[in-house]
Amino acid sequence: MTDFKKIYKFSNKWLDKFSAEDPNLQDLIDVKMAEDCLELGFSLELGHEFLRKYGNETSKLAKLKKIIDEVNEIDLLGSVIFLNWRYFNHWAYDQSEILKEDNINWFILALSHLNQLAAKDKFLFKGEIKSFILKSDAMSFGLFPEEGQIIGQDIYLDIEGRVSIKSYKYAREIGRNKNFERIDFKIRKQEAYRIFYELKKYFGDKYDPFELMIMDVGSWDAVIENTEGKKYRFNGPLFENQHEDLAYLSFFIRSLLGRMDLFVFDGKAKTDRIKKLSLYYHRITEIPIDRFIFDKNFDRAIWDYKESIIINREENTIEHNKIIGEECKVYQKFEVKGLIDSILDNFEEEDLFKKIKGNPEDAIGIPDEIRKYKITIDYEKKPQRIIEGDFDKRGLPEDFSEFAEILQESLNFYNFEEILNPKFYEKVRRLKDQYIYCSLDFGSGKKTYYYRTEDNEIEEGDLVLVPVGPDNHEAVAFVDKVEYFYKEDVPFPLEKTKFILEKYDEE
Repeated sequence: MTDFKKIYKFSNKWLDKFSAEDPNLQDLIDVKMAEDCLELGFSLELGHEFLRKYGNETSKLAKLKKIIDEVNEIDLLGSVIFLNWRYFNHWAYDQSEILKEDNINWFILALSHLNQLAAKDKFLFKGEIKSFILKSDAMSFGLFPEEGQIIGQDIYLDIEGRVSIKSYKYAREIGRNKNFERIDFKIRKQEAYRIFYELKKYFGDKYDPFELMIMDVGSWDAVIENTEGKKYRFNGPLFENQHEDLAYLSFFIRSLLGRMDLFVFDGKAKTDRIKKLSLYYHRITEIPIDRFIFDKNFDRAIWDYKESIIINREENTIEHNKIIGEECKVYQKFEVKGLIDSILDNFEEEDLFKKIKGNPEDAIGIPDEIRKYKITIDYEKKPQRIIEGDFDKRGLPEDFSEFAEILQESLNFYNFEEILNPKFYEKVRRLKDQYIYCSLDFGSGKKTYYYRTEDNEIEEGDLVLVPVGPDNHEAVAFVDKVEYFYKEDVPFPLEKTKFILEKYDEE
C-alpha cells in the first residue's frame, strides 16, 4: 500500500537538497537516495514504464514540463526520479553533470509534483459516506441579481435517503439567510447509495485541492461525513467547464433527486423549462398539368402538405401529425416515460432556437413552391415565444438540425411495427426432426452457400461467422435465407455441411 506520509517526507527531504542555493554534489548522488526509493517501493523497472508511457524524452526538462500536469501515478513518478538519479549516480561518465541547471530543475520539477501528489492524499475522502452537504452560491462578481432570483442552494442527503433542499432568493430588503424556501423529501436508499458511490469515486480519488480557483464566478462548498464520524471539506468554483467529472456528477445528482434546477457543482441549473413545444410545417407546391387532358382553363394543381410535431411535457406526449390535401390525415402519438426529458436535456432549454441567420434579400425562392414553418414554445415561467420563417437552412434556427436529428432518432426507436412485417408473420416454426439450413451470401450477391446451425435465434439479415475453405479460416457472411428440412430432404448432405460458428458482433 502506498505510504503517502513517507513519500511526502521523502520529497521534501530531497527537494531541500536539489533546491539549495549551492547544491552539493555528494549530497545529490548520496546512496541514501536509492535506499529511500527502495523502501518506498520505487523501482528502476517502474521508471522505465513511466518512460514507455510518457516518452523517453521526459528524462529531459523541456518534455517533462509539457506532460507533468497529466501525471497522477505516484509510484511511476517516484520510480522515474529513482531511474534518472541512478543514471547520474552510476552510469554517467561525469557525475557532476547532475549539477547542470536543466538537470537540477528536472529533479526540482519532478520532486515538487511528487510532493503535491503525496500531499493531495491528505485532502481526499476515505471511508463510507454517511451524509453529504453541498452549499452552492451563484453570486458572482460584477453581476447584480434580479429581485426574487435564486442565488444559492443547500442540499443535504444522508444514508437513509433523507433529502433537504434550501433555495435562497435575492431580496434587497431581506438578508440572504432569511429569504429561502425549504423542501424535504425522501429518495430510495439505493438511489442515495448510487449518489454516494459517485461522490466517493470523485472526492476519494480525483479531487484536486491545489487546482487554481476561478475568482469571477460563484462557488461551492461540500462537507462529506463518513460512517466513523470524520468530516471532509471540499470547495471549488461554480463553473460549467471546470471539470468534466464534476459536470457528470452534477447531472447525476440532479437526475436522481429529480431536480434539474439545482446548481450543484457546475451551476447549470435549469431555472425555467419548456412546457410545450409545437413545430408546424406547411408546404404548397404548384404542379403543371397537361392541358389536353383536363379543361383548358385548369392547367395547374395545388399540392397542400402540412405536418406538425407537438411535444407536451405536462401530458408526457409527443404527437406527430400529417395532413396531405383534404382527404388524407395521419396521426401518431407517443407516450413514453422520460422520453421528453431525454430529448430536451441535450439542450439549454432557455436558449433553444434563439439564433437564426435568416435569408438575405437576394436569396432566390424555390420555383412554384412555398415552405414555411412556425415554432411555438411555452415555458413554465417565461412568456410564450413564437418563431416563424422560411423552412430552409438559413431560415431555421441554427440548432434546428441537431434538434431534428435527436428527435428523429428518439422517435424511430419506438416507431416500428411487427403486425405488417413479413419477418414476423411469415416465420415458420421448426418441427421436431427438422434441421436448420442457412443460405449465406459472402458479398457477391450472385451465389449462396448452405451452412447448418442449431441456433434458433439466427434470422434472415443477420451476419454470422463461419469456417471457409480447406483450412477452415473464419469469414463473415450474410444470412440470406433460413430453411427447415427433414433428413431425407436436406439440400446438401448433413455430414458435408459446415456449421455456423456464431452470430457476428459488428462492434
